[in-house]
Amino acid sequence: MGNIENIHIAVCDDEELTHREVEEKLIEYRESRKCVYKLSHYDSAQMLLNETEEIHILLLDIDMPVMDGIEAAAALKKSGRQCNIIMLTSKRERFKDAFKIGATRFVTKPIEKDELFEALDSAVASLAGYGTVTVKYNGEDCTVRQRDIYMVEAKRDYVKIYLKDKVCESNHSLKDLAENLDDRLFIYVHRSYLVNMLYVSDIKNGYVELSGGKKVSVARRKSKEVHQKIIEFDVNYR
Repeated sequence: MGNIENIHIAVCDDEELTHREVEEKLIEYRESRKCVYKLSHYDSAQMLLNETEEIHILLLDIDMPVMDGIEAAAALKKSGRQCNIIMLTSKRERFKDAFKIGATRFVTKPIEKDELFEALDSAVASLAGYGTVTVKYNGEDCTVRQRDIYMVEAKRDYVKIYLKDKVCESNHSLKDLAENLDDRLFIYVHRSYLVNMLYVSDIKNGYVELSGGKKVSVARRKSKEVHQKIIEFDVNYR
């Protein structure tokens, strides 16, 4: 599997005890899941909002002074910053408010390991394709996020990488490139094509149809496998 590198996890809570609890449990999570992450601590919503680095998973306390977690999450959303928000709270009556601003999970205080691990597993799964690959565009190296790639097509001695607004290239073989892509997203539909299942809108009559209407041929011997993987992807990642 193409692993997510340098997952950025942040904790925003005004209680020092919560920060210590999360940090201790994350060490155990890292060892049990064999993952790599960076952990940042914020004591207030304002500190969080001043952060410019991308945050992948945010453990956010609902009840904080000056600006609470619901307001902070709304401000993040308004600014266009996206992250997977796990709400920390001892007040279940605020769950409805948290859903409105896009929280995906809740962990109640005091924090229990199993509940936290389950929430983190779900958040990490949603990060499929957040890794990057280096490709060439107009002869220059550039870095693209894997989940932004629609499909990859093998040519004679290079590959074409299709994104929404441009087509890039790589001198790597399709096989070598596939080893660096997240196999939760990408699937061989033909020996010459890898497609990103995020963009599969339909599969029928020997073709997968991608967002935007592009059709890609599915090898007959792969048809059953492709159908099954797309079904599993829809269940686990959509």
